[in-house]
Amino acid sequence: MTTVSSSRRDRWAPTHALLRCLAVVVLTAPVALLWRRPDLVVLATPFAVVLAWSLATRPERLPGRALALSHGQVREGEQVLAVAEVEPVPGAEVLAAASAPAPFLRGVGPGAARHGRPRDDPHAPEGAGVGTVLDAAGPTVEGRRRLVLGLRPTRWGRRRIGPVQVGAVAAWGSYRWGPVPLDPLTLPVLPQPAAFDSAAPAPHPRGLVGAHRSSRPGEGSEFASLRPFQVGDRLRRIHWPRSTRTGELHVTASYADQDTHVAVLVDAHYDLGTSGGTDGPASSLDRSVRAAAAVCEHFLQQGDRVSLRVLSARTPLTVPTGTGRRHGVRILDTLSRVVPAVAEETDPRRVHLGVGEGTLVVMVSALVSPDALTQAATLAARGLSVVVVDALVDPQQGGVVAALDRDPLARTAWRIRMLERDREIRAIRAQGVAVVPWLGPGSLDVVLRELAHRGRRVGV
Repeated sequence: MTTVSSSRRDRWAPTHALLRCLAVVVLTAPVALLWRRPDLVVLATPFAVVLAWSLATRPERLPGRALALSHGQVREGEQVLAVAEVEPVPGAEVLAAASAPAPFLRGVGPGAARHGRPRDDPHAPEGAGVGTVLDAAGPTVEGRRRLVLGLRPTRWGRRRIGPVQVGAVAAWGSYRWGPVPLDPLTLPVLPQPAAFDSAAPAPHPRGLVGAHRSSRPGEGSEFASLRPFQVGDRLRRIHWPRSTRTGELHVTASYADQDTHVAVLVDAHYDLGTSGGTDGPASSLDRSVRAAAAVCEHFLQQGDRVSLRVLSARTPLTVPTGTGRRHGVRILDTLSRVVPAVAEETDPRRVHLGVGEGTLVVMVSALVSPDALTQAATLAARGLSVVVVDALVDPQQGGVVAALDRDPLARTAWRIRMLERDREIRAIRAQGVAVVPWLGPGSLDVVLRELAHRGRRVGV
């Protein structure tokens, strides 16, 4: 909860309505007395009553105020409530609150009002200002009035809620307090994982538990063979039909169920295209973050161990290996703090990513940064299974995102860079790195089956 210090507007000030009443009474009374005009006295009487009432009921103290959020974090597209709590004071009749417009933040509810683009971000989509009004004589919660603003963040990241302006009006609109700004709050907005599912097993399962079939026998759920009973076998594995026919105890053998380590690398060197949030087009970094979130969520649900590394000069974020739902929330929170930046002086061949033998490396990249391609080639040269997900491909357009610049020279330069990109992709595929476009469910099935088949051949 955040409070604010006193400001120039943090006082009860007379409004123009009170000044007009005062002017009517002051100017009309002498004229009526000098010119003996009782009709003017009758006309000025209501203004005099309102003036006297306003002065008698003038609020004596300032309201206390605070700002809080209904959720500590939300996913993009979900709703959050900004609750401005204002302490009622005698004489205040109407309380009001409004939030400042912000990029990728839309108002929800009847008080939402559309505004222009923020000045500090000319490329951001339109923000939304939200306002709410409450009768000061209404119900209280622990002695405070709650002014609720409905907001819906439309893009992942750290969203700035506020500043929220609060104000109040006294009887007859004679005195006004505020608007007083409340300090803005930061809301972590987690990315919404893209739709993804894979029926293919992860290659090289090496853990002790998991959902993937191992190449060696052990405790598992998939049938392997029938064999004679040995000392130490569990009685529940006795195969009675075979034992009855042969007169000798036989048991069912199974393949061990194991997990694998999936290392997800997110290339955040560039953010190409314009992001419109959940309701508009997606930039390359939007697709990268949401695809990485989907891959991590999928393998965590299978019981695998997942780690995350963000390749960016500004936010070189790392999440160590872990499992479970809490670990998935930690990964989403880390992805929400991604900021694109190019590392000009970093040699990717000397960057230690902490991946060992048997790790499945999934790199999500727009494939326009030489550092990311060098990283993938270096990991493949070490004998690791590397899959590169092309995040520059837009499934809705059915191909690579086209340049939106109106400058013909810029469009020509973009086409030349795309030709160079195609050449670099062919070169990295020749080194044994699989490159697949991100198309949602089933995007990795073919390459994962190929890697698993290749691993079984090597094991044999």
